[in-house]
Amino acid sequence: MTLEELQARKAAYMAAELKILESQEYKVGDGVANRSNRRADLEQVRDELKVIDQQIEALTARTSGRRRVYYGRPG
Repeated sequence: MTLEELQARKAAYMAAELKILESQEYKVGDGVANRSNRRADLEQVRDELKVIDQQIEALTARTSGRRRVYYGRPG
């Protein structure tokens, strides 16, 4: 995974965490046509955030030790 993909994944998990914190479960309707939705467990989301942070750190550590040389051409 690239750093950009990991950062996008982290942002998605952080958004999910906020949704969970706002409400864990909700119900719509009453009687026969009611629906309910239960969000993922907060602990699972936080565990995955820790894993993603570790992956970002590892990727950053691997790439920060290298020098990148760019050769430009006059336009």
